[in-house]
Amino acid sequence: MTPKNPRYAGVFFCANISSLDEMFRWLIALRGGHMVLDAILLYGAFLLAYGVRVGWVLSTDFPFALYALVSVIAVLAWLGFLVFTKYYRIPPRSGQGALYDLVLSAVGGVIAVATLIIVYYFQQELFFSRLINVYVLSFGVVALLVTRWGFGQILRHQKDKNHKAYKTLIIGANAVSDQLIRAIEDNPYALYEVIGVIDPYGLKKGPQILGKLDKLTEICQRESITAIIQCDAYEHTLNIISFCEEHDIKYQFDPALRGIYEKNLRIREVAGQTMISFVKRDFDSRSKRRLYDVFDRVLKQVFDVD
Repeated sequence: MTPKNPRYAGVFFCANISSLDEMFRWLIALRGGHMVLDAILLYGAFLLAYGVRVGWVLSTDFPFALYALVSVIAVLAWLGFLVFTKYYRIPPRSGQGALYDLVLSAVGGVIAVATLIIVYYFQQELFFSRLINVYVLSFGVVALLVTRWGFGQILRHQKDKNHKAYKTLIIGANAVSDQLIRAIEDNPYALYEVIGVIDPYGLKKGPQILGKLDKLTEICQRESITAIIQCDAYEHTLNIISFCEEHDIKYQFDPALRGIYEKNLRIREVAGQTMISFVKRDFDSRSKRRLYDVFDRVLKQVFDVD
């Protein structure tokens, strides 16, 4: 049996609408709930800013009804920017990526405030309090930080308790798989529970080694495996992909499986065909590397080019 799409490179998903997708649906529902809560709190930030700056008694000089209506438009602009910049990506950014999310929150707030100023100005033909814009931005960013922390704690809890985590089997007992296991264990948002490792050739022994490749079906059934990450046994790739398709198991492989050990890789299309693209990065100093990282993020996010 051969896979339906053997030409796909990089990360390959073999999941169908099945028990495997229960995890996917849960993540989407979690992030969707996060977005709805953010929308409510951001709108609340606009209303709170009005009360703090103008007062809790409605002002005739600064009509509340119009402000509340324009605030809805501003909130949609704020959320639209966050969605466009993948603020709600799954899994969330960690480490330095968390600082990047903070910047996105602030920039989105600036866009929302600008929307509020422009729309209200055209409606009223006057410029209202500048301080209310500072309040809106401050309250909104704080609200986003709180919800980001809260949903991050939910993901951490789910991983710690293994309630919502892919039960993962690693194929390959080598340096690549060891590094991968350490990365999964160290990342609080990586919702993978490594059940064990298959050594395709039976050369290694250890507590995590569950057997050779001929025990794949038995191990997956016994351990209720929902994800397989292949780091070795390249010659068996098509058979493993077919196995994943048949059993609704999520399949991924490390680029090192194909002898690619570079970090600067991109998934690209050439004439409609999926390719792995290597982007050469040579730097003489750390300062140049850090500066390029900023531009690289912008190019990849906005234009999806290297």
